[in-house]
Amino acid sequence: MTKNQGDRFRRLKLYNCAIDLIQNSRFKPESVKNPNKYGEVLHRFEGTNANNELFIVQIKEELRNKQKHFISVFPK
Repeated sequence: MTKNQGDRFRRLKLYNCAIDLIQNSRFKPESVKNPNKYGEVLHRFEGTNANNELFIVQIKEELRNKQKHFISVFPK
């Protein structure tokens, strides 16, 4: 397994936790305007999985049409 495949597998293990966090979070995410692209806002959620390991979920929102896109999930 290459380094990229190992990292991808590690992130995929957090995918279900990320979806649950997005749907059920009682807290607002940290939101900042994308410094690299006008008209986008980046949202960042922090959560823990069943093993109490911290992870971060990133979502991109396009302000023009209010679409949101899942960007990534990774351990903190």
